[in-house]
Formats: sequence, structure tokens, C-alpha cells
Amino acid sequence: MNGQRSLREFVLSHAAAFSVMLVSLVFVVDAILPLGVASAVPYTFAVLLALKARSPRFGVWVAVVCCVLTFVKMGLFPERGTTELWKVITNRCLAVFAIGMSALLGVQRRRAEDQRQRAEAQTRLHLADLAHLGRLKTAGQLATSLAHELNQPLAAVSLQSEIATQLVQQNGAESRDALLSSLREITEQSQRAGVIVRSLREQVRKPEPVRATVALNNVVHDAVRLIEAQAERAGVTIRSKLSEPLPPILGDSIQLEQVLLNLMQNAIEAVTADESGPRVVQVETRCDDALQITISVSDTGVGFAPGEAERVFERFHSTKPHGMGMGLAISRSIVEDHGGRLCCSSNPDRGATFTLTLPVFRSSPL
Repeated sequence: MNGQRSLREFVLSHAAAFSVMLVSLVFVVDAILPLGVASAVPYTFAVLLALKARSPRFGVWVAVVCCVLTFVKMGLFPERGTTELWKVITNRCLAVFAIGMSALLGVQRRRAEDQRQRAEAQTRLHLADLAHLGRLKTAGQLATSLAHELNQPLAAVSLQSEIATQLVQQNGAESRDALLSSLREITEQSQRAGVIVRSLREQVRKPEPVRATVALNNVVHDAVRLIEAQAERAGVTIRSKLSEPLPPILGDSIQLEQVLLNLMQNAIEAVTADESGPRVVQVETRCDDALQITISVSDTGVGFAPGEAERVFERFHSTKPHGMGMGLAISRSIVEDHGGRLCCSSNPDRGATFTLTLPVFRSSPL
């Protein structure tokens, strides 16, 4: 398979040169062994190859050259054994017609393909803009919780700094060991604060969408770390059940983290809306087979009303009093852009589960 793929890439990268060589070869063969109408077949292949290699204009020029050579051959190398000129001209006209039609259809297909690629690129840009707006909204909702979470390591740094200052003024091995312990605590708490700030910055910045191999368990860890403070303030327990090891996927880690944050945030709100039951949100990853990875976010909230499960993904449809109804719609668009699926269902006992499936990355085609 790799050999066939390499051969195909080599042919496409040199398609322009191959098309010119093919045109020359067909002309020589047609001069030695008159092909008649059959000359249109290899000429057509050369035109399609030229359209694949360069712009439609280059393909049209190759088609024009093929048509001219078809009649030039008739004048320079008359077909022996053919006395009726009208038959020769008719055959050549049919060949030119076939070449022209193949060029016309090829140009139309190439232009349609270019328009489709431009439309897909524009759609991805719009999706990236929507995703960025969603991340800004999420960051705003997490701001209070993150400020509280940042306050803890900063308070620890301040306290340990005061202790270290006092220990510096003392002498003895015990004070030296205590000083080293305080300095280590300062380093750890500073690093913790830095991780929180970097995670928030990654969410609010607007990078170009980048597809790379992604370890989904790392994405889940980052998302849980960002939302843990909000869950603690709401009295919600987040449980992670991650399957190890997971094969990588191809995607944008920031966008996928945004999807998980949105799902977990919705789960926390659903759990806090029902004061009678347990407050638990569980995030689980698993590899069902060699082709796809599944992430599920389950809660013990109120669940869905009958017929509501699919409507939650509709734009501007929200079950919250002040919701915009865009979070889940954007999340599904992001997942589908990654070649995956996002769906939801009510749990048998209580709550709901959102299930996200993504294809496993393969470096070579099957």
C-alpha cells in the first residue's frame, strides 16, 4: 500500500511533465501507426493529467495542442491505404470533439472542486471563530472559580515566603532543612499557579486551527483541571475513568478541550439543578475497537424530557433560562469537523450521558 501511495504521489507531483511527454509520445505513435479516432483516448488522458497537475488554463492549452497535433499529423503523415479524404477528416474531427469535451468536463470538474475546497476552508474559519467565542464565554464563566483556585497557591507562596524569611535569620541544621522545605513549597505552588494561567490563556487565545496527533487522555486531564474549582464550589464531584493506553487521534487539542469543558459545565449545572440526588459527574474514555475512541460525560442530574435529547444540539435551543443555545451546537460542529459524532441519551436511573466518538489516527491508509 505504501508503494502504491508513493507512486501516486510521484505521478501527481510530476503530472505536468508527464502530460507533455504523453502528448509527444502519442503524436509519434500516431505518425507511425495511424490511430484515427483512437488517438483521442491517450490525448484525453494527457488533458486530464494536465488538469490534475496545474490550473484549468494549463489543461485547456494542452487540449488545444492535442487538437492541433491531431490535424498536423493528418497533413504531415497521411494515412496510407485510405483514399477517401472525408473519412480521414471525419475521424480526426471526432477525435478533436472527444478531446474538447473531455477538456470541458475536466475544467468544470476542476473548478467545482476548487470551489468546494474554498467553501470548506471558509466553513472551517467560521467554525474557528465560533469556537473562539465559545472559549471566551467559557473562560468568563470559569473566571470566578479560577480566581479562587489561583488564590490558594498564591496564599501558600506568601506564607512560605514569610517562613523562609524568618528561617534565614536563624542558624542550625534544622532551620536550614525547614528553609529548603519552604523553598520547595514555593516552587511547587508557583508552578501550580502557572499551569492554571497557561491553561486559561490557551482557552482564550485565537490560534489558527492546527491538526496534529492528540492524546485524548491528556486533553481530559487539562479540561478537568480547569473546571475542578467550579465543581468544588458547586459541591460536585468529578470522577475520571480513563482507559490506558489510548491510540492517538488527529485533531485540534484546544477545540477538543473546549468541547469537553462545555459538556462538563453543562453536567455540573444539571447536577446542581436537582438538589435531591448525588452530585457526581463522570468522564470516561475507552477504545471500543481499533477504529474509534469514545469519551462519555455522565451526570446524576435531572436528565432529559422525552424527545428532548436531539433538540439540545439545535442552534438557539436552550433549556437554561439565560442560555444562548449555541454551546452544544458548536461542540457538535467541532466534533463532526474532526470526523466524529456527538450524541446524548438519558441514563436508566437518573441524569444524562453525552457520548463523543472520534476516529483513531492512522499514519497510512488501510
